[in-house]
Amino acid sequence: MTVSGNWRNPILINTVGHTAGALLFAFIIGLLIHEWRTHGMRQTRLSILAALLALGWNVGSLIVLGSPYPASSPIIEFVVTASFSMLSLLPAVLLQVALQGQQRFLVASGYVVSACAIGLHFGEPFFAVTRLHQAGLIAIVFGFAVLTATAFALRRQRGKRDSAEKSEWISLGCLLLFTSSFLHFGYQHLSSPWAAEIAWHHIGIPVALIVLLRDYRLLLLDTFIRFLVNTGLAAVYVTIVLLLNEKFRLWEWVRHSMFLTGVTLVGLCVLLISFAALRNSLQAWVSRAIFRRQNVDDCARAIANLPVAARSEEELLAQAGQLIAGLLGAERFAITAESRQQTASLRPSIVLGEHRGGQTGPNGFYAEAQLPLRFSSGDARCLILGSRRGGRRYRSDDLDDLRHLGAAVVEQVERFRAEELRRLVNQAELRALQAQINPHFLFNALNTLYGTIDRNSRDARRMVINLAEIFRYFLRGHQALIPLSEEMRIVTAYLEIEALRLGDRLQTELIISDSVRSTLIPILSIQLLVENAVKHGVGLKQGFGKVSVTAERAPAGLQIRVEDTGIGFERSQTQPHDGTGLGLENVRRRLFLCYGSSAELQIQSSDAGTTVSFLVPDLPRAEQVDWDRELDSDPLVR
Repeated sequence: MTVSGNWRNPILINTVGHTAGALLFAFIIGLLIHEWRTHGMRQTRLSILAALLALGWNVGSLIVLGSPYPASSPIIEFVVTASFSMLSLLPAVLLQVALQGQQRFLVASGYVVSACAIGLHFGEPFFAVTRLHQAGLIAIVFGFAVLTATAFALRRQRGKRDSAEKSEWISLGCLLLFTSSFLHFGYQHLSSPWAAEIAWHHIGIPVALIVLLRDYRLLLLDTFIRFLVNTGLAAVYVTIVLLLNEKFRLWEWVRHSMFLTGVTLVGLCVLLISFAALRNSLQAWVSRAIFRRQNVDDCARAIANLPVAARSEEELLAQAGQLIAGLLGAERFAITAESRQQTASLRPSIVLGEHRGGQTGPNGFYAEAQLPLRFSSGDARCLILGSRRGGRRYRSDDLDDLRHLGAAVVEQVERFRAEELRRLVNQAELRALQAQINPHFLFNALNTLYGTIDRNSRDARRMVINLAEIFRYFLRGHQALIPLSEEMRIVTAYLEIEALRLGDRLQTELIISDSVRSTLIPILSIQLLVENAVKHGVGLKQGFGKVSVTAERAPAGLQIRVEDTGIGFERSQTQPHDGTGLGLENVRRRLFLCYGSSAELQIQSSDAGTTVSFLVPDLPRAEQVDWDRELDSDPLVR
């Protein structure tokens, strides 16, 4: 069918409308797929299906409008049937999106109504019965009118009036308006004015988008508005050119003169340049005036300066969270500790309808966005952001900003940890200089003492040998990781010395599996725990006590456990002694530097004694050697 130069022909507006709809829904599908792959939002899949159905309807309509085949041809009949079927299935999907997985009976009823309409659509070409397409569309109109009215009634009975409830009412109203427009489909519109075609035939584009993007709380609004600005500006330029050509017959003048043709080409180039400049200006204005977006680089620079003033890692994270929350206008935020499973995705995401109050503090708040922070040592944190001032929602641009700022926070935390390690190294070197210890003098003194002890005093001679072994072991600064067998040799020497001091009051038990003796562990990681068990447990107990060391293979690595039947932590804190807790903190820090949170120290204490355990994860041999080299200068392994 030809236009014949009549600009008011409805085929023109329908072609433009369906083309715009196809491009728009294709663009929305691309955005949804990007959000699904980037932020892992489960609700995206249903919205992608709805957008695909809307895209199929618009593409099918374009094929019918532009096809040279008659309406009775099998190809056109198939395209009409397929496009009407996709159009009839779309309200059922939109109803499921609008109801958010609730009222499953209504959702199932919607799919039944759509299935009946699809059956009517396929019945017209197969059974040669006319007007079944219109019957299917009418079934959609009245069927979904009943379903949306029922949904309205059920919602009214609940009596809730929160923001989610209002959003659902808007979605149901748009769905009712969308299905009502089906009465206009399927008829010839050669005499319909433009206003009628726009009001009925193409009203489905905006109302379907309102329902379609309901889950995202304006997550894609920024990208969508920029798309509308670009397309609207392009449409204005094209319309101006067409109207000028229609009004002044410019093409009739240009095609007869090469001079005018050249001038026209230059003019078109100027128009394109002005379009690009005006587009950039409009985009910048939209970012400032509509989205009120602030400078992310300034926030990143402020985060980069935090390690200079921060006194602890927790303070650094809190200050970084405050800066990010201030940039995005979040009213509340919290930093939570997250496990590996909870931070499987490193990407920031929107929290839809999820209450995170139990994880953010005693008062709690509704979280709307979260930013996982994963560090090189394996531990992780998560920045939880609450609602934004002014009722604004988090958009895709905000998630991009969060990803950029999250990388800056991780970088500064790693920098802070490196500075802390360097500070500990300097403190250890200073202590060594202050002590002015001469190892050769001490070894010579021990050897001299050993020679002066009577040969019959085996216990005394054995104590001197054990002291020399322990002292030599403490001064090993060239290794950070050693075989378990070497550590246990020093543990045995230490326990023999303590047994001479405590006598029958100290009982020991060492259970070491042969399969783990060659496993590399941080130096002094067991000896300090055993020393702590003797000094602050059994040593303070009236009567005898027992210290047990167990090392065995576990599914994830080497499990080490040190148990004592001492007085427990609470009672040991009341006893007059020094150094309480330093050994445990020493081991805790040593394990964290080597393995991160995967080797966390576990402590259980009561009046009956204390059990301290940790897991040395399995590491490839090359990685163990790397750790051995990197931690040579750490003061905790000297």
